[in-house]
Amino acid sequence: MNLSAFLQSKYSRLSGAVALALLAVGALLVACTAPIPVEPNRVTLAVDGEQRLIVTELATVRDLLTAEGVTLGDLDRVSPPETAALRDGMVVTVVRVVRVTETVSETLPFGRQVLRDAAIPEGETRLLQSGQTGILERAYRIALEDGVEVERTLMQEAVTLKPQDEIRLVGTRPNVETVIITGTLAYMNHQDAWIVRGSNRTRRRLTALGDLDGRVFALSPDATKLLFTRGVTDADHINALWLVRIGEADPDPIPLDVNDVLWAGWHPKDARIAWTTAEVIEAAPGWRGQNDLWTAILSMQNVLISRREVLKPEAGGGYGWWGTRYVWSPTSDVLAYSQPDTVGVIALRDAKRTPLLTFPAYRTYSSWAWNPAIAWSPNGNFIAAVIHAPSPNIADPEESPVFNVWQLAATGAYSAAMASEAGMWATPSFAPDGSGLLFGRALVPYRSDTSPHRLCLIDRDGSDQRCFDAPGETGIELPSWRWSPDGDVIAFILLGDIYLMSPTDGSTIPLVDDGGITLIDWQ
Repeated sequence: MNLSAFLQSKYSRLSGAVALALLAVGALLVACTAPIPVEPNRVTLAVDGEQRLIVTELATVRDLLTAEGVTLGDLDRVSPPETAALRDGMVVTVVRVVRVTETVSETLPFGRQVLRDAAIPEGETRLLQSGQTGILERAYRIALEDGVEVERTLMQEAVTLKPQDEIRLVGTRPNVETVIITGTLAYMNHQDAWIVRGSNRTRRRLTALGDLDGRVFALSPDATKLLFTRGVTDADHINALWLVRIGEADPDPIPLDVNDVLWAGWHPKDARIAWTTAEVIEAAPGWRGQNDLWTAILSMQNVLISRREVLKPEAGGGYGWWGTRYVWSPTSDVLAYSQPDTVGVIALRDAKRTPLLTFPAYRTYSSWAWNPAIAWSPNGNFIAAVIHAPSPNIADPEESPVFNVWQLAATGAYSAAMASEAGMWATPSFAPDGSGLLFGRALVPYRSDTSPHRLCLIDRDGSDQRCFDAPGETGIELPSWRWSPDGDVIAFILLGDIYLMSPTDGSTIPLVDDGGITLIDWQ
């Protein structure tokens, strides 16, 4: 082999070895710089009513939303936040938040005026002006999360159509005949107190104040005193509690140093009084119930002594701002109470409140709330109450127009409906001997807030229901009726006058024709 061939062979072998070495170094460099494989994450995305299971190698929640084409509104919420790193098993939730404005229209009932006219034959009525309902509009700001309402705020309300009163002319009535009554009947006429004792010929005026507000108007069990509230012009209070002694020839009303009273009542057997109060606020209706309860003893000097706060103020639930109604038991130191969604009892001994029945509150869409009327049986074993009931035709139970009369055992062992679709102002009342139950039945039960009533009686076992029509065609306008102490007759108000009705045959006779009577009590 010549020198040239030898050198060429050596060079070739050397070049091959170098090349192999370079390849090995390159492979090592590639192995050192190659990215480490990323394990994908399994993420659940909940948005717009559906859930998606996504396998992704993206880094953050924002990246995932962008990749999935999810666009966020200004109010939408994301959990976890958009900057959060994705992790395996994570659930990303998008809540769609929308604020809208809704206007709700409410019908305003029209009032009724009755004018007496001597030119119209006796007993006739003539329609002078038809009544027309008004319209109240409320604008609400509503917050929706994924289409579900979570907040509703009243922004504005305005009367867009004022109601127009119905005006009827009534022929002049003959003089009321002399009627003998038992006990003492007190009534409020043009915001003053009057009483009838013996007969309607001996009625007399107790106050000349002109400012009784009607929240409290209660005779003592022995019919010697009348408890009432007077409206006040002081912006710090809504009213004040007063007393008048009926037996005095010219009685002077007596202040009791209690303000802002929503309810007050006499103990059935001694000189105690119980009451509950409100606080003054700027928003309608101008006060808010405290849901408290106080008791005190009325001394011989007409002073409330030994005051005791049985229940401290509390919110009282969603409709508690309207306050709590109470009624003393006729046989023990127990009171029945009612709130817009509850009826129960409270024992003064330990201030323990025991609910007997709960139900949906009634939504009025207004600055007032409905609170059930309640009454004790004479033996103290049962409570009659008006109960708001759901309607099968209305999805929201709080908007149901159905109100039934129930009887509840004070022990909680028994409850049963006694009369259906009676109306919200049925105001049940047991007969003095406990044999039957009196209540009002709305002539238009599904609009019972403005409907006139008939008086109905039902036996205590729920049988033999019978109803009676009031004189004329208007029906009884106000839920104010009372048994006489002996149970022989029932007093009720019609067109501002007091009538007596026989519970046997429904016959009626006029008792007082003052024309402006709004409340009665009878002991």
